[in-house]
Amino acid sequence: MQAEQDEASTLLDGLNLDTLLGALTRGRGYEAALRDPPGRRGWSDVQPASINFLQLEQRIDRLARLLSINKGQPGASVAILAPLGPEAIVSMLASLRAGLSPLMLPLNANELELLKLIEASGAVMALGVSRVGPERPLLTLRNLAMRAFSTRFVGGFGPDVPDGVAPLDSLMASAELHPLPEMPERPDLQVADARSLDTPMRISERVLLGKALEISRALKPMTSSRIVTTLIGGDLAALASGPGMAMLTGVELLSLGLFNLGDLQACMEGGRSVHLVLPGTMEPALAHSRLAGHPALASVVFIQREPEAHPCPAIDRPDLAIVDIEARSAAEIAVVRRQLAST
Repeated sequence: MQAEQDEASTLLDGLNLDTLLGALTRGRGYEAALRDPPGRRGWSDVQPASINFLQLEQRIDRLARLLSINKGQPGASVAILAPLGPEAIVSMLASLRAGLSPLMLPLNANELELLKLIEASGAVMALGVSRVGPERPLLTLRNLAMRAFSTRFVGGFGPDVPDGVAPLDSLMASAELHPLPEMPERPDLQVADARSLDTPMRISERVLLGKALEISRALKPMTSSRIVTTLIGGDLAALASGPGMAMLTGVELLSLGLFNLGDLQACMEGGRSVHLVLPGTMEPALAHSRLAGHPALASVVFIQREPEAHPCPAIDRPDLAIVDIEARSAAEIAVVRRQLAST
């Protein structure tokens, strides 16, 4: 175990999300990095699309330059209200590149709970998407910015950006000329517990990538496979099993945004091996469904959030790699290899 930890430490030396993206852009720039689920338009008004590594790098760079215009203090917080999809990932990586600390806000929180999290983090900016089902995150962020003294800039993605919110999709097109700040060191990310809604906790990119490395070693994803995640939150468990593992391995990431069984089935079609990330409470439903026997399924990651017990019945596929991620808090997880794929 110690030898494995030492090897992981060596592998992570000098790595961050930017260096990983840079390597992927140079080596595989035109391959898909992020993909929307087929039914995205129905819950967000955005036409489903895919983004390759080169496009992802360009979007991150433009947004980072746009955020730097606001001249936030190094390490200042940026609140993000969006599902764990392309907009959230671009916002997180752009914030880090601009020397700012991103905080993914829980989508299940009400305005008062969100306000407490924003004030606790001292967020100077807020970014979000225009619609998630019946919810209107940008309207919520605009209202919160009027009450949170520290928040001075609200930007939004999507076709329906309300008055008082900066339309990021159009502004990013002209942001290339703005300089990026010089950073003595990379800021931390912030994570919040979607249940307790306690004060956000800080995690480093190294911790995030270390946990992503543990998960990827158990699953051994091929670059031709895809990660499909049904998680929408932004705690360490969600970030490590989704964006963290995708960036570390170069595997295409497909985030459902809102769970839909038809979308999930469509995401598993197309001939690619699928590494599926699900809340632990959904294991019985998966075990009873036809998807449990889908030939594309290569592994399953179950996020077990305390105090939940392991549900029954369990999925019965000896050919699958199965990993349980025990989320002890928003910033602390344990990766447990329940079952390695038979050969």
